[in-house]
Amino acid sequence: MNRLSETAVQKEIGALEKHILASRDIATQMGDPFLSYLLSMALFTIYEKKAHQETELLKSSYN
Repeated sequence: MNRLSETAVQKEIGALEKHILASRDIATQMGDPFLSYLLSMALFTIYEKKAHQETELLKSSYN
């Protein structure tokens, strides 16, 4: 059951990532550098979270 919930969370994070990427592209096209910057920081946070999850999965697979 835990693995199933992890997969669901990963899908939600992936969907959120796609929406933020699209929003950042729109903000860039509109010429709003501040909004583009904020969305880039949100992407950075998502990438950081994904990297942390992958590290934890690797650690648990070796134990």
